[in-house]
Amino acid sequence: MSRASGIGGIAFFCLKFLVLSAALLFLWWWKVQPHYVTLIGHITRAVLEHIAREPIDGMLVQVNTAGVLSSETSLVWIIEQRQYPINAAPIVVNIPPYFALVLATAGLGLKRIVKILLYGLSILATGHILFLTLFFVFSRQIQESPEVPTAIGLFLMTLPFMLWIVFAYWDKLTLLFEESEETPAED
Repeated sequence: MSRASGIGGIAFFCLKFLVLSAALLFLWWWKVQPHYVTLIGHITRAVLEHIAREPIDGMLVQVNTAGVLSSETSLVWIIEQRQYPINAAPIVVNIPPYFALVLATAGLGLKRIVKILLYGLSILATGHILFLTLFFVFSRQIQESPEVPTAIGLFLMTLPFMLWIVFAYWDKLTLLFEESEETPAED
């Protein structure tokens, strides 16, 4: 492969990624995000009630219409008639870029794309539920150290890219490591 065709392939991938990201983010904010936040909210509530033994009277999802589409979706915990909102939109916005990365990658095949999307979505959703659970359980400590959830949030933002690299290119990565192990070290 020549350098020019390699650069052209990278440019085409970037273009596909940008177009898919924009389309998927629009779809995410327009229709999907409030439903997804509701789903992970119910799962998080079950974890909080049954494992963490936190008493929660109710849960609701609020979409702030002042934001773009549903880009400002909050998960609200109701405890003793008081509401405790958390802005869930920045936490869960990493799903559209993950889908865009996988769909923009050439040569994966439909079966492998579906498998990679399911694996990645499972890991991302688990991360979202874990973040929301820990955020609720340790809310007092977080108020004293807000850099901890910020760091976890940054990790969640980069997680789609790490998952994409591992799932889409694992076979190539293992070949690369095998080749470096077979190359004898120079004295």
